[in-house]
Amino acid sequence: MFSDASAPNPVPHDFVDAEFSVAGLETPSAEKALESVLSGLDGIENLRISAGKVVVEYDPVRITKARISEAINGAGFRVAEVESGLASPIADALHEESSEM
Repeated sequence: MFSDASAPNPVPHDFVDAEFSVAGLETPSAEKALESVLSGLDGIENLRISAGKVVVEYDPVRITKARISEAINGAGFRVAEVESGLASPIADALHEESSEM
């Protein structure tokens, strides 16, 4: 008999993309320091830091956009602007489908 232990979670899971404009991210060492802080947060799925911008894909069940902003500020940087939305058209479609049920 096959084990189901490694089967993925059958419930559709939406991730959210957020882009933070961050003051003080002017050097590769500053980017690396912030990456170290953010990559350690539970719920961050993907992370890119470049040219004063932090782009994250996160699980809103495990972490909030406010908590990510707090972590950025706590690392000595300042969040200037935040944009967010569902991570992909596929996630949008799954979200719409589950809300119709």
